[in-house]
Amino acid sequence: MAAVVVVAMAAAGTAAWLRFRRPPPAPKRSTRFSIELPPDAELTSIPAITRDGQTIAFVARRGSADSQLYLRDLDAFESRIVAASNGATQPFFLPDGTRVAFFAHGELLKVDVAGGTPVRVADASYPVGGTWLPDDTIVYAASLGSGLLRVPAGGGTVKPLSVPDGGAHGYAHVFPQVLPGGQHVLFDVWGPAGGSAVFSLVSRVTTLVMPHTSPFGAATFDPSAASPRLLVPDQSTMRAASFDPAHPTVGTLGPQVLDNVYSELDTEGLAWLAISDTGTVVYAAANPAKTSLVWTGRDGAITPVGLPQAAYREVGISPDGTRAVVRQGHNLWVHDLVHGSSRALTSGIDSNLLPIWTRDGTRIVFASNRGGDFDIYAQTADGSQPPELLLKTPGDQFPYDFAPDGTFLYAEISSASGRDLWTLGPSGKSAPFRVSGFNEWAALFSPEPGGPHWVAYASDESGRPEVYVQSYPTGGRRIPVSTAGGVRPLWSPDGRELYYVTGDAMVVARMRADGTFEAPRKVAARDAFFINDRFRSVTVSPDGQRLLMIRRDEGSVPNRLNVIVNWPGAAR
Repeated sequence: MAAVVVVAMAAAGTAAWLRFRRPPPAPKRSTRFSIELPPDAELTSIPAITRDGQTIAFVARRGSADSQLYLRDLDAFESRIVAASNGATQPFFLPDGTRVAFFAHGELLKVDVAGGTPVRVADASYPVGGTWLPDDTIVYAASLGSGLLRVPAGGGTVKPLSVPDGGAHGYAHVFPQVLPGGQHVLFDVWGPAGGSAVFSLVSRVTTLVMPHTSPFGAATFDPSAASPRLLVPDQSTMRAASFDPAHPTVGTLGPQVLDNVYSELDTEGLAWLAISDTGTVVYAAANPAKTSLVWTGRDGAITPVGLPQAAYREVGISPDGTRAVVRQGHNLWVHDLVHGSSRALTSGIDSNLLPIWTRDGTRIVFASNRGGDFDIYAQTADGSQPPELLLKTPGDQFPYDFAPDGTFLYAEISSASGRDLWTLGPSGKSAPFRVSGFNEWAALFSPEPGGPHWVAYASDESGRPEVYVQSYPTGGRRIPVSTAGGVRPLWSPDGRELYYVTGDAMVVARMRADGTFEAPRKVAARDAFFINDRFRSVTVSPDGQRLLMIRRDEGSVPNRLNVIVNWPGAAR
């Protein structure tokens, strides 16, 4: 027996010595790689990742095709396309990762990750984000003014959760993200007192947790961190902020944790980034500030304007051709094209969009959310007078064009019918021009002697954006212009030609006497320039010989996803 005890003690001692000698487990090493898109493709929306970090969803457009939804399993070499997902945007997963939801053509859809055909869940005329809760309901924003809505993932009755009021509660509640436990939702409030906020699904109480330091700038919840935190975009970088989902309070920004993260400054204030519970981060790698202003001739020749790189998003040339109003980020600048000087017209964190010149060149009209939701203002072009409120009605309004008699053409967004076209006459009375269950936008009067006879605009009523012209003022005649997709119509100064973007090119087509159009000819390659179909990202010179455009310089195009497995920033 003593021998047995001795042997046992020796064995125990040997085991202890081996345990002592065995090196501690090595920390998990990060693995970094990129999902490269084909040369003619680019990302068009926010990516998503399953909670286990095994599957990524992303949206991309290739060449002249519509954007489509792709899925990429991290244990596979290739991405696979989701059938019938044309026009997809803003994907998000069911918590167990077996299904993915997305928006397309005014609808919220879902599809099995394993395959199948997308199924409609609910209408979403102008979607701004969604999230899938553990109880198999979806919280989403159907439009800017809809507030947060909740619907069973199998379809059914849509119930409102939050209500924007255009004032203290903002004009839009967007980009919801379910928090651990499924009882709270992080979302972004757009408005003068906006920021990221937490909504309790139990108490219905909303708490602001990260005030905006720039327009939009929605925070992303990081589920992988050892201590809960938010990631907040600061231009193209992401900064961390402490955050307790159970006891939300106003946080402060901390250190930078990621760089070169793309964000769409206009329609998706959320950074194009997603994080799994397991510490895998995926993000679109690009910098939206790497753009330049250039002249493009009718022969395609490109001449730089001579201004430094910036996040240029809109341009408009004065009637005499000597000045340009330019939107950089969410503020407006006036550039002297003759002398090269520049002056800020607006400042601060309010969003100022869609600037247009009055016909006499003395004022600039634009949309701004400085008073709550988006209203229309006018300001002297030299900045000598403060902005004057031109139009304020319920909802959001955006300016498009003036007729010689002072009639004003604008868009209005409603939760019921999306984006519609209205006119405001010299008497101050508004009238519908094109109101439907579809979206109409980017409208311009034809610049004909004696007053306009046509309005050019884009509409998605066919299932994809196309360019149309409609007779004015009666609206009785409507003619399709593009046949394979089209956006961003722009009249030549004499009203005889119409520029627009179709497929992979900016084209121009001559209008016949009967209102139809000749075959278009290519002016510029689309992928070389920043073209936003909802905003004035290109304009024509008064002599009709050149286009002022926004060139996308190297590093500005989101054509790859960076993936970090066991991201050190997760701090697990």
